[in-house]
Amino acid sequence: MIDTPTYSTILHCIYDEPEEHGHLGRGTHYSVFRVPEWLDVTGKPVKKALQHDFAVLWDEDHDERIIPILERLYVNGLLFPVQFIGERKGGITAILAAKFWFGRSEADLKAYQSKFEKLSGEVDGDWWNTDFGLFDKSLVHGVPHQTDLVGIINDRAEKVDTYVRNIDNLWSIGSWPFKTVAT
Repeated sequence: MIDTPTYSTILHCIYDEPEEHGHLGRGTHYSVFRVPEWLDVTGKPVKKALQHDFAVLWDEDHDERIIPILERLYVNGLLFPVQFIGERKGGITAILAAKFWFGRSEADLKAYQSKFEKLSGEVDGDWWNTDFGLFDKSLVHGVPHQTDLVGIINDRAEKVDTYVRNIDNLWSIGSWPFKTVAT
């Protein structure tokens, strides 16, 4: 088993790239985190905790100041729909599950976004702007469906979509029944 860094006592890092591989955006690389989650991807309570895996997309500076924001979102019950999240140039881009995005009223979505922005706006003296996008695992006739990655990586949309889908293909980003680790 590969040791991964401890970024947080709440968020368990299950995969970590400490630096870029290849040429996408400005030094793009990623880490995958896991947390127990008591809400499904639409926000409905579940009887048994799920495992929620999401990816942090880093740029060249691997700015760990995003970790306290993720912790804040988690302890306030707002991390459940996040599939991908990135920090770039003092801004956060949160890519939410399309099922969550389209499964609620516009007022409920705006209320969620407002709570998210309030919790992530100022952390330890740092101010962050937030953009929201959405991600659907499915393709329709080979084309991304209900997906808007809103500039999470500064590169051509086709390359960014391929990169994000490859992460999802490798790690099955989202919430799933908990799997126990064999000892």
